[in-house]
Amino acid sequence: MKNKINFITGKTYTLAELFSEERQIIIPDLQRDYCWGNDNNTKASGKGELVSDFVCNLILQFIDEDKKSLNLGLLYGYEIPANHIQLCDGQQRITTLFLLLGIINKRTNNTFRQHLISDFEYKYDDKEPYLKYSIRESSLYFLSDLVCKFFTKNTDNIEKIKSADWYFRDYDLDPSIQSMIKALSVIEKLLNENELNLKEFGDWLLHKLTFMYVDMENRKNGEETFVIINTTGEPLSATENLKPLIIKSEINKGITNVAEQWEEIETWFWKHRAGDNDTADAGFNEFLRWVTILTSDENEVQEILDKGTYTFPVKSVSFKEIYSYWQSLVFLFENWEFKNRLKKEFLSPATSEGINKIDCFELLPLIEYCTTHKVNDDNQNLYRLYMFLHNLTKVSNVSKNPADLVYDAIQIAKNCEDIIELTDKDLNISRTLLSDEEKKKLSILKENIDNRKKIEEPFWKAQSYSVESHKIWSGEILPLIEWSYDNDGNFDINLFNEYLKKFDETFEGKCDANIDNVRRALLTRNLKEYPRIFRGATNWSFAWKWSDWQTLINDNKQEFKSFFDDLIGGITFEQMIEQYPKENYLAEFVKDPEFMKYCEYKNLQKYNDSWYLMNGAKWSGNHINIHTYKYHLYLNNNKKEFEGWDINQLWEKENTCVFYDQKHSKEPYVSIDIIWNAGKNNSEVEIDLFMKPTDNAAVAESAKQKLKSIAESLDYKWNEDSMRYVKYIDIIANEAELYAIIDKECEQILTNTELCNDSIEQL
Repeated sequence: MKNKINFITGKTYTLAELFSEERQIIIPDLQRDYCWGNDNNTKASGKGELVSDFVCNLILQFIDEDKKSLNLGLLYGYEIPANHIQLCDGQQRITTLFLLLGIINKRTNNTFRQHLISDFEYKYDDKEPYLKYSIRESSLYFLSDLVCKFFTKNTDNIEKIKSADWYFRDYDLDPSIQSMIKALSVIEKLLNENELNLKEFGDWLLHKLTFMYVDMENRKNGEETFVIINTTGEPLSATENLKPLIIKSEINKGITNVAEQWEEIETWFWKHRAGDNDTADAGFNEFLRWVTILTSDENEVQEILDKGTYTFPVKSVSFKEIYSYWQSLVFLFENWEFKNRLKKEFLSPATSEGINKIDCFELLPLIEYCTTHKVNDDNQNLYRLYMFLHNLTKVSNVSKNPADLVYDAIQIAKNCEDIIELTDKDLNISRTLLSDEEKKKLSILKENIDNRKKIEEPFWKAQSYSVESHKIWSGEILPLIEWSYDNDGNFDINLFNEYLKKFDETFEGKCDANIDNVRRALLTRNLKEYPRIFRGATNWSFAWKWSDWQTLINDNKQEFKSFFDDLIGGITFEQMIEQYPKENYLAEFVKDPEFMKYCEYKNLQKYNDSWYLMNGAKWSGNHINIHTYKYHLYLNNNKKEFEGWDINQLWEKENTCVFYDQKHSKEPYVSIDIIWNAGKNNSEVEIDLFMKPTDNAAVAESAKQKLKSIAESLDYKWNEDSMRYVKYIDIIANEAELYAIIDKECEQILTNTELCNDSIEQL
């Protein structure tokens, strides 16, 4: 069956149409985790996994003699960009079906591989399957590996997934991945219990299961509203075909110069053509799309922006309006004092889809403002509107869903000659645009109207991206504003500037990497959940991304105010660090820069109440138990040498440890592991004494007997599971005494002449 090009509201689609050609079905980051494989889902019958009932019903429908098609209900989503369907509802069903199809493909010698991943992705590109999880990075990588290294291979079974070389330890921390693995086990069990022709079952799933697609739009003020919109037909015809329709339109009767002015507009766009555009059509067509948006109601605006297609309203929009909007465009791009802030490529877009939604959000209200209000080349209120919109584009809630907000932005431009008028007018503007922060800023400007410019310019500066540290604010500076009130409750712009200056000095440069002293000082400030697991991550972090810092500040406004007050008052990072008690929480990171330095991406993990420092961005990279690393640093500062031994080496994988090896190159040789036993008994240090293996059986037996004699003389016990001699040391609060005990134990081995002497022929 030929794949349909566009997903249309009210139409039904098969699984084969969903998973085919260049399309991708995306689970966006707003979704919850996949959970149908979990055994704690709430059902009418109690709690349990939901995969069994779902798959059993499919099997029952399939084995029915008629093998009728089955509609699985509505599938809510939106298409951004083209051929990328962002699922808003239906994730659990689609994911379960994808996993079911994967297992069937594995058991039918890749019969259905082309519906799991396209030939291009599988053979030549990034190996992204048709189902793409964007909830978190680990889910994304796992699904790609699952398809390319498990579903398309005939070796291995589900029980071996977690031991496969492509399975990373990070995956253990991802709830979606763990639920998928459980779901796969359930699916495999059901397929084993039912004697099915799996090839026929797979064909039935692909071509007989259907969904009805519904576009999801207009989620305002946190409430999800599903709006079913009928398609409006084919895209706008070329401008040369539209021209006679506009001239003959009833609304333009009596206007005698339409043809001449049409040519004037077309010539202007021809002069501003760019790139591969040889004619004026790309720019002129895009301009007419803007006019259509500017003259449409809210639902129509969202439809045009989301669908990428539109029909120019010939009967309702006069040429006089078209010409007036074009004159505004000419002013903005040729005469406006700040014209260089506008992208020239807007006038000659490279694709038929035109400029993107966030650019529409910023540009179209300016066109509306110039058309509605009297402007000149230095119009301050026009620039204020521009800065209001421009700074909002940095706010994540705006940049993620601009189509929902373009209409409101246009209404602001149409109804407010000065943006400050928003404090008085009831325009039913989305709280995403007119947030508490924006209301507060506008109120401050209104209350200080005589000093308005002195206040609004620092606001704009704080929201600017021209300084790296301002990316932390991402357009939202409410904490800075709240810190800047004097004792009488009045906003003080001098305080604001002082906080802004100190903030820029503190978060100078690439704040993700080079401000470890700031992180160490912040650990002394009793912040809420620091370090923490930030949204979309599985690791604990001292803050790495710009968004991490923004979250941390917003959750600790008063603590950060106190922090900056102390800095402004002359207290340094070094003094904060020096005064912090050594016994307090994570004091190691405060007192010794080596701990933070080891965490290159500022990540940690926690197992059994013990911290593990991560050297890389992922758990699969090098990592080390914090107590082990602390002992390693202690040994560095108290350098000891023992003839014939390499001491104080780090093993930064799995059961991390400090280890000592005999220096000679022959095998076998003796090793000592010193392990803070977080995975077994957190109150003990384990010292392991063992012999590295050799293929020479005679030598190995001789060495084994010598090692046994020495180990037993030092009271080490043989551990059959680890094949090592082991002694446990109780952890005590006084670290100096604990280290002395560990050192003594190691020295008894290191100085044992029989063990260390390289003259032992057998070794």
